[in-house]
Amino acid sequence: MVIVLCTVVGFKPLGGIVHLDAPFRTQAAGALVAIIAGLLGGVTAALVAGRHPVRHAAGVLIFLVADTAVVLSRGSTDPLWFDLLGSITLMLATVCGGVLYRVVNQHHRFA
Repeated sequence: MVIVLCTVVGFKPLGGIVHLDAPFRTQAAGALVAIIAGLLGGVTAALVAGRHPVRHAAGVLIFLVADTAVVLSRGSTDPLWFDLLGSITLMLATVCGGVLYRVVNQHHRFA
């Protein structure tokens, strides 16, 4: 839910969907939205889980893979690699959100 909310809110000012022919600044902003949405989604999954934060953040990938399959099945004017890189960016950021939670949480335990 966090990832959906962040991507909807973040991509709206960019025109909804960022295409390959969009200006570089728009593409960079889209990448930033995906990274922030993924990080927040991964941290949220880790926080809710409590234990095994990276595993739970990685569990979100099931939904992101399904979402990617739906997006790809609808077809796009962009090349396949462009759509896949966008999805992979979001997926990596989600797992990194779980790693970030674990690192911060371990640091507080030892402090």
